Order: sequence, then C-alpha cells, then structure tokens
Amino acid sequence: MAGQKRTILVWKQKLFAAIRIALAYLIVGCATVYTQQEIRKYVAYPSFSYMTATLIVWETTLGDTLRGTWHAFIGTCLVTGATVMSIWLVRLQDPLSPILAAVLVGLGTFVVALPRFIPLLSKRIALCGLVLVYVGTCNGTPETGIMMRPLYVAASTGLGAVASILAMLLPFPHLATLEVRHKCKSFVQNATTRMNLFIKAMVAEESSDALELAAEARILKASAAKLMKNIKQCQDGVLWEVPHLRLSACKYKHPADNLKEVEVTLRGMEMAIEASKCPTQQTPINQQVKDEMQEVAKQLTQKFAQIKTSLPFSAPSTPYENPKTDGEKLLPLDIYATTQQLSMSFFLFCTKYLKTDSCSTLKDGDHEKKTWGKTMKRWLPRRQDIMLATRWALSLGLATLLGLTYNKDQGNWAGLAISVSFATKRQATFNGANARAQGTALGSIYGVLGYFIGHKFAILRLAFFVPWIIFTTFLRHSKSYGEAGGISAIIAAFLILGRVGYGTPAEFGIARMSEACIGLFCYLLVEVVLQPNRAATLSKDQVSRCYSTIKGFMEQFVVIRTSDPSSQQDPLMEHEKRKMQSKTVTLREFIREAKREPNFWFKPFQSESYALLESSISRMVDLVYFTASAIELLSKELQNNKIAWKDNQELVTIDIELFKEKICSSLKYLEEETSTKPVPADQSGISSDDPEIGSARYSKRFSVASANEVELENIISTFLQHSRDIIESSQVTDNAERNKVLLCLGCIGFCMQSLVYETREAQKVVKELSRKERS
Repeated sequence: MAGQKRTILVWKQKLFAAIRIALAYLIVGCATVYTQQEIRKYVAYPSFSYMTATLIVWETTLGDTLRGTWHAFIGTCLVTGATVMSIWLVRLQDPLSPILAAVLVGLGTFVVALPRFIPLLSKRIALCGLVLVYVGTCNGTPETGIMMRPLYVAASTGLGAVASILAMLLPFPHLATLEVRHKCKSFVQNATTRMNLFIKAMVAEESSDALELAAEARILKASAAKLMKNIKQCQDGVLWEVPHLRLSACKYKHPADNLKEVEVTLRGMEMAIEASKCPTQQTPINQQVKDEMQEVAKQLTQKFAQIKTSLPFSAPSTPYENPKTDGEKLLPLDIYATTQQLSMSFFLFCTKYLKTDSCSTLKDGDHEKKTWGKTMKRWLPRRQDIMLATRWALSLGLATLLGLTYNKDQGNWAGLAISVSFATKRQATFNGANARAQGTALGSIYGVLGYFIGHKFAILRLAFFVPWIIFTTFLRHSKSYGEAGGISAIIAAFLILGRVGYGTPAEFGIARMSEACIGLFCYLLVEVVLQPNRAATLSKDQVSRCYSTIKGFMEQFVVIRTSDPSSQQDPLMEHEKRKMQSKTVTLREFIREAKREPNFWFKPFQSESYALLESSISRMVDLVYFTASAIELLSKELQNNKIAWKDNQELVTIDIELFKEKICSSLKYLEEETSTKPVPADQSGISSDDPEIGSARYSKRFSVASANEVELENIISTFLQHSRDIIESSQVTDNAERNKVLLCLGCIGFCMQSLVYETREAQKVVKELSRKERS
C-alpha cells in the first residue's frame, strides 16, 4: 500500500513538472507565432527561448525560477557586453569567416568562464549567446545588422525567462516554501519513527530482535535520504520567495543544516546498535539504563516536535533545554566494561547531548570576518579556473569551426550541444559525453517521428511534448543518463517538434545529430588531451582526498582547553566538517559513475573495493565528528569543575593526544597508498604500468601499520582506565554533571575503538586493491 502511494506521488510530481514545461513552451510558441511582426522580429532565435525555458523551469519551484531568471539576466548582460565590445574594437562586418568566428567564440568563452563568482546557468546562457551571435554572422544576411544580433539574443532569452515565470504561476504557484515545509515535516516524522525503532533495538533482550528493528530503520533511512535531497534542492528558492529572510541572513539557517544534525544523531545510534548487538557479546542490560532510555525517548520526541513546528524558516525560536535533572541517578561505571556497554554510553551520548543547538561549533550569526584580502582572493582566478576556462574555450572554438565547415547553415548546433552541458565541477569525461550523445539521438528520433505524425497541426506537435517531458524527467534521474543526458534528450526533441522553416524533419534531424556529434567529439578531444578525467581515476583520487581531509580535521582537535570555558573551538572546525561530508558525497558520485564507465584499454574498475572504502570513509567522518563534539563538551565540563577533575585531567589529555598522533599516522598511510600522484621510484618502490592511474605508491609498510594498531589498543585501554579514575575520584555531587562527563568519555572511547577498526579494515581493502591494480 505504501509502495502504491509512493508511486502515485512520484507520477503526480512528474506530471505537474511536465505540464509546467509544456505551458512554458506554449507561451513561447504563441509569442513567436501569433504576435505582431514588429515584436516577432526581435525574437529571432525561438529555439534559444525554448532552451532557456528548459534550463530554468525544469523540475523547479517559483523561487528557483526567480533565481534562474536573475541568472539568465546576468548571462544576457555578459553576452551582450562581450559581443558589442568585440564588434566595436575589431570593427566586425558581415559576413565573418568561419576561422574568425571560431576565434571570437573561443576568446569570449574564456572571458565568460574565468570568473568564479558567475553562476553556472549564467555561463551556459552566455556561451549559447556567443555561439548564436558569431555563427549567425557567417551566414551572410545583410538585412540583419551585426549590431542587432546581441539584441535578438537578449530578446529571445528574455522571452524564455518570462515564459518560465508565468508557467510557475499558472494555474497556481509552485512555491518552494510549501515544498520545503512539507518535506521537512515528512523528514521529522521519519526521524521520530527511526528513533523509536533504535531505542527498542538497543534495549531488546535478543540480538535477532534488535537486528530486525535496525533493518526496518534502514529501510526508512533510504526514504529520509530522498527527502533530504529534495529539501536541499528547494531550500535556496525560499530566500527568493521570502525576500526579508535575505536581509536577515545572519539569523536564517537552511532547513537541511538543522535536519542534518538530526540525521547525524540517528547515524550514531545506528552505529552503536551495530557494535553492541553481536551475538557473542550479548549481555543483560542494566535496568537503570533501560529507564534512562525511556526518558531519552521522551526528550527526543519533544525535540523533534519543536523542530517540526519551526522549519523551514529557522531553527527553533527558543533553544531546546533538557528537562529538570533533580535527583538524577549516577549511571553505573560498568558502562565501560565491555564493547556492548561502551556502545550503550555512545548511544546515550548521541541522544542526550548531541543537540542541534549545543554541539555545532559555528552558531547562527557566527561568520568569519571578511577582509579585503580574503575578498580579493575569492575574486581572483585560481590555476584550476584558468585551466577550466582554457578547456571550455578550446572545445567551443573547435566545435564552432568544425560545425561551420561541415554545414554552414546549421553550424551553431555543434557549439550549442556542449554549451548547455558545461559544468564547473570535475566530471567523468567518457560518461558525460556518452550520456549527451545517447540523449541527443533519442530526442532527435522522437522529434522526427512526432513531426512526421503531427506536421500539419502545431497543437498536435505540442501534445507530443508532454509524454516526452515525463519520460526525460525519469531519464534525468536515471543512473545511465543523468542530468546531461536528460537535458540533451529534451532539447533535441523540442528543437525538431518546435521548428519552423528548417526543411524536412528527417534532414534537419540528421544535420542536428551530426552537428551534436561534432561538438561532443571536440569536447572529448580537448578533455582527453588536457585533463583525461576517467571516473575510475577521480574515484581513486577522491579516496585519497577524503583520508587527507579526515586527517586534517583530527589534527585540529583542541583536547582540553585551559582558556575561558565559554570560548568555542575555531569556526574552521565547522568548515572542515562540512568539507569532509562534501568530499564523501563526491566520492559516492564518482564511484557510481565509474561502475558504468567503459574500460577501453584500462584495467577494470574494482567497484566492490571502492564501495567498501566509501562505506568505511562515511563512518570515519561521523566518528571523528562525534569525537570532536564529545571533546568540546568534555572540555567545558572539566573547565567548569577544574578542581574536582584536576588530578586525572592531564592523563586523559595525554591519552587523547597520543591516540590522535597514531591514528593520523595510519590515515596518512592510507592517503599515500590511494594517491594518484606519481612519486620517484626510490620512494614508492614500484613503477606503474597503467598510464591512466599513475603510480600507486605501493610500499611494504603493513607491518608498521600492524604495530601501530597494537599501540592504539594499549592507548585505548589506558584511556578507559583513566576515565574510570576520573569518575571515581570526582568530588562533584551533581549526578547530572557526573553523567555528562561519563558519557563524553564513553563516547570518545567508543569512537577510538571504532576508528581503529575502520582503519584496520581500510588497510586490508587498500592492500588488496593495490595488489589487483599491480597484477
């Protein structure tokens, strides 16, 4: 029953999205066919109006459409300024030679692509405009002055943007505010259900019952991931629909940031259950701990209810506070005795003290002070920005030249085919080109068939848009095609179904596909020569980057601060935490693309090994975050009661510092073993036979890593003993404060054990991966 409701909901969303895109196309079509000739002559590129509407309105909300319209305006200003300036400086006259047009397109592309602060949609629209203006001058139409072409491009872009806004308003507006509020409530309800399942699993007497409850929670976890993805996609549109939030940006916090802390808490509870419910270590649970669990369930239910009523506009207006703890009993010290009991302390820590407003090192309103130097650094181009602009310029310039050489009348499609799909982030070269080529072929074939059936009736051709839009919406979210293939498919179809005066549909379809293949060939050629980014290479490199980021995060731990207890850790810690999470998401995307990538002459991609590494890295990211949160809370408590804890405080600090040093050494080893950067033969001890992957830095240091693990186990044992000594020798009479310190220390101990386990398993996988890549 739930599956049927989900299917109906998905189809309803896709149908509404298709209707809005079709409505935008209808508005563009009516404006280019039924308006007065004085108005129609300015919209000289109706296909570009369709393309602009597609880029702006596809599966978006009103807020996203307003933002897309602003970005389209920026792109229009860029193409108008660049073309008018070049025409004025070079004294261009119609017609241009193909070589000069290609040079101008390349130079304009470099100028547009270089600045980092220009939005990606603005760059795409500007690049398409450059192709239309300069390629159009090669056709030799003297009645159309060269100075008027930028105006025609601007008018065509404006029509597509206006049609997008009207399509989002009619028949009723699709608001990001309502969408985010609905998704947030669904996410919080999902989190409440998972929380109750985890608590039942933790107090369950039988391991089989606990694992069954945990499995049920994992099913809900997949739904929560989709809800979080939808919230992230829509939350930026809220600022465009509610402008006053932008004026008070220091107080506004994105809903996903609030809900992410809830998700982290649930992931910690899940890890505790997986570690504690081992059949060989199952022991009875203390009744006092069970009572504590029931109290925790009530507290978290109140917290989730408060979050549910406050989102999406901000965090709760009044910070959540723990209930009165008068007469709270001291938790038993045997909570450190076994792995199961240590997992219990970690579980309680996650539920009791990891609040949305208590452990985040960067509060609302805490922003890094901006200086002139930092502002200039953000605006100045980096080396990778120059390389990106160079690749775009060469690709688009070469595509323009070859496209005009093959077919002067249809030469602009070679440049447009790759302009709409450029991306600023690193991409898998072969996957992206393959998806664009297949999408273009599918869309062209559908367009030719639809035009053949309904060529006498424009309304019938428009009706063919709706099923294709629905299909390409699913195509866009598929693993095989993705966004690049989906956009290429829908653009290829509507360029044929919405065409007028391009000859027979079959001829135009063949010319369109030929020009698109020319553009993709130029894109592939430049990418392979300058930056051959295979998905397998990106995955391997990203694994090394993830280990490097985790190591850098741990090196910044401030263990026991001796300064003012009210001071917080450096806000850079929050930045590092976000960077770890971002790199993990990127790794997951690269691995998914590498599984579908053709091997050619390269060695097969070891998908199973990389999946294990990705899962291990995700758990490491959570563990080091939990460790940092526990250390921060522990530091505050020890500083507030420095006399009572002073005797053993230095010993615990030394234990944590030693552990940090050893675990960072293991992470550095993993970083170097998975690095794709070539090293001298005398350092690596082996040369690589694979020119794509490069040197693997394989070395015989596994024996050193094993010895390091023994030292880590000894450090953890010493730390747990010192933790017991702190609680036993404490002079603090407040049981609530003692419990807080006890659970913080237990959380650190559990994370230490788990990090040792994860690094040990990762070393095994890396060793096996290195052996396979060298064979």
